[in-house]
Amino acid sequence: MTIRDLHVHFQGHEIAVLSANEHIDEPAIVFIPGVLAPINFWLACLPESILKNRRWYAISLPGHQPSKVPLGYQAKDIDEDWLNHLYQSVISQLEGKRRVIVVGHSTGGFSALNLAVNNSDSLLGVISIAGFFKGDWGGIEGQLVKLAGLGKWAKPLFQASLAISRKIPVLQAYISSLLAYDRHTYNDSPMTKKMLEEIQDNMQAQNLSALFPLFNRISNFDIYPKLNAIKVPVTIMAGSHDPVIDASQSLILAAAIRHAQLVVFDNAGHMPFMERTQQFNNELCAAIDQFMQSINK
Repeated sequence: MTIRDLHVHFQGHEIAVLSANEHIDEPAIVFIPGVLAPINFWLACLPESILKNRRWYAISLPGHQPSKVPLGYQAKDIDEDWLNHLYQSVISQLEGKRRVIVVGHSTGGFSALNLAVNNSDSLLGVISIAGFFKGDWGGIEGQLVKLAGLGKWAKPLFQASLAISRKIPVLQAYISSLLAYDRHTYNDSPMTKKMLEEIQDNMQAQNLSALFPLFNRISNFDIYPKLNAIKVPVTIMAGSHDPVIDASQSLILAAAIRHAQLVVFDNAGHMPFMERTQQFNNELCAAIDQFMQSINK
């Protein structure tokens, strides 16, 4: 596995990218993480068969270390169209007119679906893992979204909450476990420890102020009216007991998107990578293989 660290520019933002296995001659897979997760999250959460044998990129959410934001970056800058243009631009700068597969987790899943709404001609397929069409969240991350949604006066409290959690490793691990439903399996998974180690440097270096605009706007996201515009193959993956994105959102997505395939991880939450590792790896690889095979049809 060969990896390069890149930064791609978009409207004053420097969007961090990992570019892997550029020598492999096949369509690239683009991975977009969820909020609070730097791009190296994927190094711990993907199967070796993908990490080593596929050509892939991991593209950051805006404002997430090591990405950089411009002076004057504000919540009012962000909506569904802006996110679409951001990822459309970054992918185009990386891949030109070549079609790609996009895989996203949580807000990354939303971003992948949002790309599919607007850019069918540039995509081979989309996989949404615990993604959503509407920014109606529960759990610990839902509380952060609600807090940020109160406006500028809540920003110091938002930042303080994140600062406290990242300073205390035991607290950070506990809070991450609240994303899972099967916490016993999540906590026992070696992948969990690896993930927390992989993201640690970026988490500690994170400019917490840069996270606020996206969190402030998430509750306003809603692409449901546009889902019928999706014309590419889509796989929806969801935990049956996701505490952040209610599983009903995934059922609605699967019903609203033509020919969408639905994969449900029974008795799992927001982190199927750890909660249902073997099933997740099998389903992810199968979906990617299916999209790759469509090139020759």
